[in-house]
Amino acid sequence: MRADRSRSQERGFTLIELMTVVIIVGVLATLGLVAYRKFITSSKTSEAIYMVGSIRAAEESYRAETLRYLDVSAGFSKLYPKTTVGAFKSAWDNPSHSDYTAWRQLGARSDGPVYYGYKVAAGLAAGVPPALDIASSPTWPTTSEPWYVIEAKGDVDGNGVFSYVAGTSFTGEIYVEAEGE
Repeated sequence: MRADRSRSQERGFTLIELMTVVIIVGVLATLGLVAYRKFITSSKTSEAIYMVGSIRAAEESYRAETLRYLDVSAGFSKLYPKTTVGAFKSAWDNPSHSDYTAWRQLGARSDGPVYYGYKVAAGLAAGVPPALDIASSPTWPTTSEPWYVIEAKGDVDGNGVFSYVAGTSFTGEIYVEAEGE
């Protein structure tokens, strides 16, 4: 009878073992959730990369017709479609924006509302491109032909830290800074 009693007492888990498993599962779930949120916010950067590519294509199309690029953002100071960005989307068509007519003329379109704000500066040969808002703004070469500079600015997680996506006619690369912020 003693052998039966000791065997039945050894079959279960102790409270400490159960609490250890619960703590480990909790830590793993927390790490997974943090990684998932980071993935979701950084995936929203794909909108800006797509739009910068779309704006580049529209600028090249405009140049093919007019032999120059279109200076869309007056003074390269205001973002389109909204002047402020945050963890919200804005409709691409914004007739109340002062640059709306130029954006319509360029023909760059969005599939839907956007998180990022966009601005485009363009000029002729020997013109000076504007500095970007990014931390490590590139040094522009001396321009010998028409040029354009595109910048997208966003704060998709609403924490006040901005992410940037930029493209130019000087290079075919798209620059991304602080992805997912």
